[in-house]
Amino acid sequence: MPYYSSRPSEKRLINRLSDVLDERGLTSFRLSKIADLSPTTTRNICVDPFYIPSPEVLEKICIVLEVQPGEILKLRTKMEEEDVAAS
Repeated sequence: MPYYSSRPSEKRLINRLSDVLDERGLTSFRLSKIADLSPTTTRNICVDPFYIPSPEVLEKICIVLEVQPGEILKLRTKMEEEDVAAS
């Protein structure tokens, strides 16, 4: 099954993979090797917080990092968006 990703048009769903990897002292390249994913895929997820990985990729990442999907993905509320726009 091919992997796919999406970039939500409203940009309210974001990924926090870069933050999670920083907390664990891992690089996107190291994650790609451990999770058996393309280095390009993990790099794209890390550099673009609006890049939402496919369910298959998200599952591999969660299993390797021993986290729940909600620790990788975050839904920004309207209030958070307004705070960002006001700054």
